[in-house]
Amino acid sequence: MDDTLHLGLLGPVRARRGPAELDLGSPKQRLLLAALVLAEGRTLGRDQLIDVLWADDPPATARNVLRTYASRLRGVLGREALVSVGSGYRLVRVSTDLAEFERLRDAGRLPEALALWRGEALADLPGPYAEARRAALEEERLAVLERRLAADLEAGAEVTGELGALVAAYPLRESVRALLMRALYRAGRQSEAIGVFTEARRVLDEELGVEPSSELADVYRQVITGTLPAGTAGPSSAGTAGPLPAQLPGDIPDFTGRQEAVQAVEELLRTGVVAISGLGGVGKTALAVHVAHRVRERYPDGQLHVDLRGAGADPADPALVLERFLDALGAGRVPPDQDERAALLRTLTVDRRVLFLLDNAVSAAQVRPLLPSGPGSGVLVTSRARLSDLIGARHVDLDVLPEREAVALFTALARVPSGRTAARVAEACGYLPLAVRVAGARLAARPRWTVEDLLARLSAQPLGELRVGDLGVEASFALSYDQLGEELARGFRRLAVPDSAELTVELAAAVLGRDAREAERTCEELVDLSLLESAAAGRYRYHDLLRDFALARTPEAERRAALATVQASWLAAVTGAAERAMTDPGARDLLLEEASCLAAMDRRHRGAPDPELTVGSTLVVARALALVGALDPPPADPFSPADPRIAYARGLLALGLWEAGAHEVVHGKAALEAALAALGR
Repeated sequence: MDDTLHLGLLGPVRARRGPAELDLGSPKQRLLLAALVLAEGRTLGRDQLIDVLWADDPPATARNVLRTYASRLRGVLGREALVSVGSGYRLVRVSTDLAEFERLRDAGRLPEALALWRGEALADLPGPYAEARRAALEEERLAVLERRLAADLEAGAEVTGELGALVAAYPLRESVRALLMRALYRAGRQSEAIGVFTEARRVLDEELGVEPSSELADVYRQVITGTLPAGTAGPSSAGTAGPLPAQLPGDIPDFTGRQEAVQAVEELLRTGVVAISGLGGVGKTALAVHVAHRVRERYPDGQLHVDLRGAGADPADPALVLERFLDALGAGRVPPDQDERAALLRTLTVDRRVLFLLDNAVSAAQVRPLLPSGPGSGVLVTSRARLSDLIGARHVDLDVLPEREAVALFTALARVPSGRTAARVAEACGYLPLAVRVAGARLAARPRWTVEDLLARLSAQPLGELRVGDLGVEASFALSYDQLGEELARGFRRLAVPDSAELTVELAAAVLGRDAREAERTCEELVDLSLLESAAAGRYRYHDLLRDFALARTPEAERRAALATVQASWLAAVTGAAERAMTDPGARDLLLEEASCLAAMDRRHRGAPDPELTVGSTLVVARALALVGALDPPPADPFSPADPRIAYARGLLALGLWEAGAHEVVHGKAALEAALAALGR
């Protein structure tokens, strides 16, 4: 007798052992089971599960209720199916309709995959977690349904009725409307196809206040001009021999967020050349590939792709790239000279519509020979450097993900619920897409880890933990760093030493030992290479992970020297401000600000560059604060005791008292604790 345990999520949540249906209890108990199934054998911690069941409003008895639900599920499913791991739970891998759906989908057996659905996934389960996962599963179902309908359409089947019903059910889903327009056009119903677009424009304007997407607008233009292919083959305005080039890498299946950037790049691409720049690992290639797939139908004469290897030590030779492109476009004989090859490429593309994806460029000089001519083609370029000298290009500077999108990417990859701990993981990754992707992949590959386990590891050693397979944040940063000249590499390292949210030109000059103009030039060079960010004119900052990378490559002697110059600069500012504060009340604020910088740096580097200098700095600050009445000096000659340990402690104590009471700019408690520790209390 078959007693296999099978769980169903593609409809009301249910379970059966063999032919017998099992009673899974209350909706929240079934929600717990669904979350464990969707974790795919990984452990979910207690706090994660409480977030799943009650979101932001758990009852005081949440832990006890969670244990009760788990105990009842064990009684139904069997003790071997649901195991405790620490304070969390893990469901051993069991047969599910979702896994079978994914297997059939990946095998191309789309009708069988769709037949597994029994209605709305996770039906009747309450709460925001269930709503979010239900929406994600529905999106997967619709994507497979669209693939099946597109395949049926290409095979010549009649699908207008089914597509019409789908449009009625999902009126804002433009991809379905595009399929319906194609189906109607191929059936000789051109006017109805035009009507579908007209209705789409009205609905989108009324509901969202937007125009139809570029893809839907392109189908409309082909319908009204009679250029939409009537059969399965696409058009070729140039009449090239052989198949049209279709060289795009596969689209990113878990591409998350970036909707504003996607729309901006799509629109800018209509002007010809779009150059996307940003920090290594920020997602330039993912964005470019995703956009390229979304707009590929604009370019019926083919899509060309090349990795220009600009981040490595051996960038691609434009002459060799041209040879590949010309061969793909059916040029026949390829000239030996690079300039002649570039001229032939422009000739072949003057009246064609070809999409070029030039990934990972090192410079504008590498890109220029590869550009097509004529208004119909589009070019997407990605580079870590901002290619400001690529004349005519429109530039998109890509930043890290917003917190919400970074958390969504992590939870999708790791297959864990969203919650506070997941948000802290995304924060530890600096919201850098590569870092978030690696973190999610690591957790997904380790079913016995919880999100809390991963967070602890990231907190201790972020760069060391952000590595999986051939993906690694540190390796990505190293590609950019290794291309720096000796002087610029030194500047990149030293500028990371001060613990400052922002670097001013003056602070950069002090760290580098240069005048302000030279320091600003160094900072701007690093900005152009996406190794430093410019928050405003004359102000700069590091991405947190990039600062950690720079500090890890800074020799101790270089670090100490940089700290000493910064500290000396701040001490001079404190002394000068204290002197001016005697007659100028406005100088008091400057004194407090500079003293705050010293205190913060001392905590960051644990008294690092030089204990004697640190003692001196705290005494200078204490003396200055007492001078302007911000601190009552301790009795009995507090500024020159014989014991340096007591001097250091009193200096920290002075800062702590001031920070905790007088100004509250930085954390006075830390300085007070350090003072007490130094005094041995």
